[in-house]
Amino acid sequence: MIKATKFKMAAIISAGALLVSMLSGFNVYAASKRVYVTNAGNNTVSIIDTATNKVVNTIRVGVWPAGIVIDPAARKAYVVNSNEGDSTVSVLDINSNSIIASIKVGLGPMSMVLDTATGVGYAADTEHIVNGKNVNKTLSVIDLKTNTVKGKIEVGIGPFEMNIIDNKLFVSNSGDWTVSVVNLADNKVTDTIKVVDTPLGVAVDQKKKKVYVAIHGKGKVSVIDARSNKEMTTIDVGKAAWYVATDPAKNRAYVTIREENTVAVIDTSSDKLIEKIKVGKEPIGVVVDSENNRAYVAIHGDISLAIIDTTNNKVIDNVKLSPATDSTYSGAPWGVAIY
Repeated sequence: MIKATKFKMAAIISAGALLVSMLSGFNVYAASKRVYVTNAGNNTVSIIDTATNKVVNTIRVGVWPAGIVIDPAARKAYVVNSNEGDSTVSVLDINSNSIIASIKVGLGPMSMVLDTATGVGYAADTEHIVNGKNVNKTLSVIDLKTNTVKGKIEVGIGPFEMNIIDNKLFVSNSGDWTVSVVNLADNKVTDTIKVVDTPLGVAVDQKKKKVYVAIHGKGKVSVIDARSNKEMTTIDVGKAAWYVATDPAKNRAYVTIREENTVAVIDTSSDKLIEKIKVGKEPIGVVVDSENNRAYVAIHGDISLAIIDTTNNKVIDNVKLSPATDSTYSGAPWGVAIY
């Protein structure tokens, strides 16, 4: 009886809120955000409502989706499908939750970044193995209005992830242990920075003019001065660093440490490791919502999304994602973005 009464009350409240919304033209759910998680193992994207921490939609995309990036103004998400036989970017209309275009890029892409001011996107053509060696060393330059590739930029071998700061694109080249610096005024490489081992994730702090690069093989983060294009220091973070997300509001950077099942927290003022957060098996992608004091981490091995309260760096929830129904490699969440 109590459960039934609660259900009826909840229905009345929900209906009342909806009626107010319809009469006033105000969307009562507008304050909540959505987290988008690519599920590499079953070729889908899960959409999570941050107000309830529940999956509200699942959308089928291309094969082995990895990176994902969102253009808030255009209300589009770009999902990078990394399987070599696919090698596309799915364009998702986030109003209708439907795929509106598929862009063919270079082989084995892993990530994409947007320069919305110029209407250009850059996709990393990450991997194509020939005779045991990766021969890929280009970025695909995408016209976001036409959803077509309009050129290529040659960088280092195995470009993995990128980020933009002050009209410069910093690209981690996983195959030759370098970071390329591309001048976006002319799409030319102006600098090549040597790092100590395999670079993967790239994040920037716009205020501090710093670039943070996860160095996978040595369990470090390389800190690069975005003005001089010089490495400032390296930070020991743990075994198998993958991706980085910054929180400039709190002077923090969050680094997923896949083999330790943790997220390393860096103080970006001192560039020192301050703590590690246990999150689940094989964390990969990470994104920070500074406005709401949250970090969201794709937990590859546990098929879930860990939610961290960034005011105290504690895990406060874990959202289970659907295992694959058409693949033996179930779920495998990888990339994560928020809007």
